[in-house]
Amino acid sequence: MSVTSVLPGRLRAALLIGLASLTIAGCQHDRIVTGTVPSDYRDRHPIQVNEGARSVQMFVGSARTGLTPEQRALAGGFASQWRRYASGPMIIEIPVGVANEASSSRTVRELQSVLVASGVHPRAIQVQSYQTETPSNVAPIRLTFSAISAQVANRCHAGQENLGLTQNGEGWQNYPMRNFGCATQHNLAAAVANPEDLVQPRAEQNGFAGRRRTVLEKYRSGQDPSTNYPNAAKASSVGQ
Repeated sequence: MSVTSVLPGRLRAALLIGLASLTIAGCQHDRIVTGTVPSDYRDRHPIQVNEGARSVQMFVGSARTGLTPEQRALAGGFASQWRRYASGPMIIEIPVGVANEASSSRTVRELQSVLVASGVHPRAIQVQSYQTETPSNVAPIRLTFSAISAQVANRCHAGQENLGLTQNGEGWQNYPMRNFGCATQHNLAAAVANPEDLVQPRAEQNGFAGRRRTVLEKYRSGQDPSTNYPNAAKASSVGQ
């Protein structure tokens, strides 16, 4: 006679439910976290998706009115970023109490026209003034908007640890270095174009129907469906 056969029905059901819960809980998390330092670098240096400010600055001299070609290109590129990433209005901040206050105010109209021509809706542009905190006699025009960004919650440690030394028995546990993976996480957060890609994958796009039809027709007729590029340069002949 087995042990389970002598147990009451309710007790057997409770044991089965407990074992199933432990099995499911063990499958939901595959990262090892020790008592002091997590072994997975994603737990030690997690990337957080937050809302932050993006800004550019443009200096307009006190005796000049208008934007330079470089500043017009900068404003147009910043407007493109606003169309793609912005989660709020485009804010133009004009300095006050400095020598170039008047010239900066006269340049705002041209700056607004560049932003509107680059795709920023006129109602999404807000003009404000700000008081400078530096002793300089000139201050920049600041363009700012809020956007979703990826950032690492903590900074990398400046020094390196000696894993051969033991402190409170930690050296005997074969823990990884605290800095391991920190630079990689910071670089990934700075390089990612869309922070939402760190949370979930993008939806699959439609295939190219024309190319798919050509490949299927070749396959049905028994031809080689691969593409031949007779004029393509090889890596060994690029410098020739």
